[in-house]
Amino acid sequence: MRLRDWAPMPSQWIFDRGLRDFTWFKNTNQSRSTAIAALQLYIAMLTQADTNWAEGDDRLICGLSYEELKERTGLSRQLIALGIQALDETKLIEVARIGVRNRYEILGFDIHQGWCKVPARALYNTPNPRKIVGFQLFTKRSMHELDALKLFLYYAAIRGNFDRYSVVTYETINKQTGVPLKRIAKANAFLVAAGMLADVKQEQVGESHQMEPNKYYLVGNQALATRRR
Repeated sequence: MRLRDWAPMPSQWIFDRGLRDFTWFKNTNQSRSTAIAALQLYIAMLTQADTNWAEGDDRLICGLSYEELKERTGLSRQLIALGIQALDETKLIEVARIGVRNRYEILGFDIHQGWCKVPARALYNTPNPRKIVGFQLFTKRSMHELDALKLFLYYAAIRGNFDRYSVVTYETINKQTGVPLKRIAKANAFLVAAGMLADVKQEQVGESHQMEPNKYYLVGNQALATRRR
């Protein structure tokens, strides 16, 4: 399928602090490398989901095979299986078996409300539009990688659909995502290195010496601020 500039993502689960379900500590099935794989798969599925809005079908359906998911994310088949299980258990997707392939429905999507835009085309390597470039830097062995994926999804969720950036304080990021204050800067730096976050800016408020909260510009932010043709 042709890659779009952006893809729709259900956002209510993020405002309900669903990102906290994915943790580095081994107290759930959504932990460590499995949590990283799950969020990478979620992003890949969103960018590759088919929409039939013109025909009155509001669902987001991804029909990629394991091999296609592996190509997009760089994950092993074992991590793909574990990640899909984690997404299914947290009710972010529903898995249906169609013949010899799985079909994944992104749950919680309502075309009329409660959705945001995530970058699509800008995440992929131009010569190879079947590979998410930034994911190649992920080792799946660092909590900062999980933090980075949470922040990427959170920045997408809170950004106005026609704004180029998200504005939020560290305190709010911590409260909503569970990423500790002391790890946010490193997660942002990782997103920048991975090419998933284009820029972070902070400006002075008027003539005072106070600084406003950071502005976070996701990759492809110019296209995110335009209406779908």
